[in-house]
Amino acid sequence: MNAAPKRVLIIGPTPPPFHGVATFIRDLIQNADRFPELEFDALDTSDRRDASNLGRWESGNICLGFSNLAEMASRLSRKRHDLVYVPISQNIPAFLRDALFILQARLFGARVVLHLHGGHFREFYDNETPGWFRLIARWALNRAAAVAVLSSEFRPLFEGLVPNERIHVVENGVPDLFGVLAHPATSTPSLPTVLYMSTLARTKGILDLIRAMIPLRKSVPGVRLRIAGNWSEEKTRYEALAFIAENTLSDCIEFVANVDGDAKRDFLLSGSVFCLPSRYPYEGQPLSLLEAMSAGLPVLSTRQGAIGSMVVDGEVGRLLEPGCTSEEIAAALAAMLSDASVLRAQAAAARHRYCEKYTLDQCHRRLVDVLMTSLQ
Repeated sequence: MNAAPKRVLIIGPTPPPFHGVATFIRDLIQNADRFPELEFDALDTSDRRDASNLGRWESGNICLGFSNLAEMASRLSRKRHDLVYVPISQNIPAFLRDALFILQARLFGARVVLHLHGGHFREFYDNETPGWFRLIARWALNRAAAVAVLSSEFRPLFEGLVPNERIHVVENGVPDLFGVLAHPATSTPSLPTVLYMSTLARTKGILDLIRAMIPLRKSVPGVRLRIAGNWSEEKTRYEALAFIAENTLSDCIEFVANVDGDAKRDFLLSGSVFCLPSRYPYEGQPLSLLEAMSAGLPVLSTRQGAIGSMVVDGEVGRLLEPGCTSEEIAAALAAMLSDASVLRAQAAAARHRYCEKYTLDQCHRRLVDVLMTSLQ
């Protein structure tokens, strides 16, 4: 006789707005039936406004947090849950909310698995928080049966805060939108096309990439830049559009807003190379880079967060240092786009590395293994 599935409450946001954690939670929920050993129950914590509200001391966030806590208590009291999964935050207001989720789960007798989807936590804990917060954080972390990080290089983020045997690596994964269909490894667009797909934020490198188009056009005639995503900062949007207008770049730069599903697949198929020159301090393993690799797109990015362990420099694409200049971005893109044979080899290597390590099924199996281990 088969054992009854363990009941897991997943606490976290789903799109919109689109960002890494929300997409990860959505994909996990949509594929829950693939893991019969667990029964998932999801509590959606989304703020349906834009992503600029994340992690702020703001009345709407406070009300939403207490509403989520009330809903969590209602669900835990109506039906027993064996485990609660919480993606933890890297700022004070949101982590305090997470600590209340952890406290409530333990009061109802459920074990807790925490998942850090970034790489800034130790810097945040050591240098950006007061002593009283660190006491709360240590208490909360020690209530967890397991803490998941995105790569082996992130394990030290919790050394001394969580016993080493409770720290597990769960690398990201994304759906395969392509399968056996043609992707850029075998099909190249007629014009050299650079793709960017992420939040349109200064720290994600969007302004640096737009500025790089001036020297890049001199090296690669006819090059285009296609940009997918939503603006997170009005000032950055204004600067970007003003720069494009002042330098007559509108003929080679196209904005397509946010893309998902078939639109995302078509967008990725339109490119020659994918560029994310991130210096985002909270960076982890950007899902957009994995989606580009799944499409067989060579990648130009930076050694920020865990990107260096995803993108093998010289094999899958090129890596620059965080904070690289627009001129450096342009030179790297020009070098990649100028050698068709190398570009094809990197495209094939990107697709192979995705299939080898970063499929959605592999990611979910890694996470489910941690959840099951935590229940023993």
